Amino acid sequence: MVYNISMEQHKYKIFKISGKKFVVKMDLNPLTNDYEYHMYIRHLITPQEAIAAYFAKTTETYNQEYDRYELYSKTYDITVFYTYLKEENILLITAFKGGSDD
Repeated sequence: MVYNISMEQHKYKIFKISGKKFVVKMDLNPLTNDYEYHMYIRHLITPQEAIAAYFAKTTETYNQEYDRYELYSKTYDITVFYTYLKEENILLITAFKGGSDD
């Protein structure tokens, strides 16, 4: 299930999967003048790929300096940065190909 929401002049989409809510930031694409997924514009990773990597994580660490979790999925070769919002909602900060399974 996908919802469109707007928070403080920013646009987000929410994906509900396996009892979890994943919040994904939308950015304005200057070429198309449409809102698209931040992680896709920057790194060509869809929210669905990032969510799949979340559930298939190989390693995960907490980065105290940036107050975020960083996970790597060897299955998908994707690194995901995320944090928790209220009520255990997960804000997917970004995702990109590659990373480390060390």
